[in-house]
Amino acid sequence: MKVAVLFSGDAASVYSFHLSRKAGLEVGYLVTAKAPQSSRMYKSIDPDLTRISVRSLTTPQIEFGADEKDEISPLIEALAPLEIDGLCHGAAASNYRRNRLAKVCQNLNIQLVSPLWHKDPAEMLANMIEEGFEIMISILRADCLNDSWLGRVLDRGSLDDFLQACDKNRISPLGESGEFETFVIAGPDMLGRIELNFEKKWSGNLRKLEITRSRLVR
Repeated sequence: MKVAVLFSGDAASVYSFHLSRKAGLEVGYLVTAKAPQSSRMYKSIDPDLTRISVRSLTTPQIEFGADEKDEISPLIEALAPLEIDGLCHGAAASNYRRNRLAKVCQNLNIQLVSPLWHKDPAEMLANMIEEGFEIMISILRADCLNDSWLGRVLDRGSLDDFLQACDKNRISPLGESGEFETFVIAGPDMLGRIELNFEKKWSGNLRKLEITRSRLVR
């Protein structure tokens, strides 16, 4: 079965890619939405970061533009020319996202693949770290986690503290409702580790990393 993976480079999309391959699926494409930060349908991070993540996974990328007025049609148009049997996504609890992606798949007569659906997010993060993923916090919403988490890498030493902070603030450890965004800098499927130089910046109610340099180190 050949699939496209809805991909941004965040923890959920990278892990979806990993689990799809582990399940024996052929990942033919990584499909990336160029959408506003406020989008509920798509994860949106620095497009240059997404591209270097794609390069580390040696899989063709398809980019498409989308806005909140029409989230579905642009994805259908991007997927229609591809010879695929399914679309894989990283939603774990968002019915909003999953229901709309199901409509896309129904329109194209392909399967919706949901490897993270209703899985415990804390267990997923723990499993990722055990498998060698390194996950950086790249964006924080001002009313969620402490500023000190911005730019930190989740690993065996920091995971328990992170999960406690999420529990205290009553947010998902995957940030699925936009409380924060992640970026995977290393993992078992990647050709090397992504090294980042950055500055911490404010943008409205968001604290974010402004990337000044990125490179894939093999």
